[in-house]
Amino acid sequence: MDKINTRPNLFVVGAAKSGTTSLHNYLDQHPDIFMCNLKEPHFLINNEIGKDRIPIGICSESKYLNLFLKGKETKYRGESSVMYLMYPEIVIPKINQKFGEDCKIIIMLRNPIERAYSGFQHVKRYNVKEDCLDFNSAWNISEERYFSDLEMTPASRYKELGLYYKQVKSYLDGMKNVHIIIYDDYKKDLQFEMNKVFDFLQIQKVEINFQRKHMVGGWQWDDEHMKYLMMKKNPIKLFLKLLIPFKCLRKKIRRKIQHRNTSIVPDISDDDVQMLKLFYKEDVQKISVLLERDLNYWTK
Repeated sequence: MDKINTRPNLFVVGAAKSGTTSLHNYLDQHPDIFMCNLKEPHFLINNEIGKDRIPIGICSESKYLNLFLKGKETKYRGESSVMYLMYPEIVIPKINQKFGEDCKIIIMLRNPIERAYSGFQHVKRYNVKEDCLDFNSAWNISEERYFSDLEMTPASRYKELGLYYKQVKSYLDGMKNVHIIIYDDYKKDLQFEMNKVFDFLQIQKVEINFQRKHMVGGWQWDDEHMKYLMMKKNPIKLFLKLLIPFKCLRKKIRRKIQHRNTSIVPDISDDDVQMLKLFYKEDVQKISVLLERDLNYWTK
């Protein structure tokens, strides 16, 4: 078996909460692309940032490479670890050295104000260590908490994740093949943006089925105890797994429990919007110049 043809050569590196889950699945519809079924292995950073920060991540190189074995017949084998964007100093040398400088990099950028609030809601929804119930409190302690708690997910770095300029510039300077998607454009015309991706990858344009929704947010747990029960490994979940061996049935039950114990996420407050606009204003100006694309409407 040719090892080169079983190694990843396509990386969707972020940003988190910018449509990367749908992009991952749309890319996987193309016959020339295989996207691994663990969307975010985060192998390239797990050992450096702490293996307990991303519990579902992969630390073993052999396990990581096994994710791509089924893609040996395709032109591209990809993954979508969205925290890679924030750690270019770790990721870029590894990609170039392990997988070659011809690897393709895709970056998706979303309005950092929207991204920050959506990111907080996502972590609050799925991570039991996010115990701040309001965005402003979590925002204020995000960096200090991350560096003091070795089990805290990097997705909780709500401030840093939206400071795109240095992150994107590092990839543009350090990688030969980088394609950038603006989330606003992606929402406006999905097929057009996918066609641009196919051009970047130099593969045939294909029609994508956009009917299936991926990683639908906008909801929150009403009770922290129920969240803990549903999100954390515990004896009750293990017992139910043995009692109900059919995965599809467990998913159905889970959806019913979620529906009965969740509510719609409230809109971000006007005060928080203004605070975020002020925080990100300079960085948005710099990324606009870097990309030669006026994105200043994000902070107006």
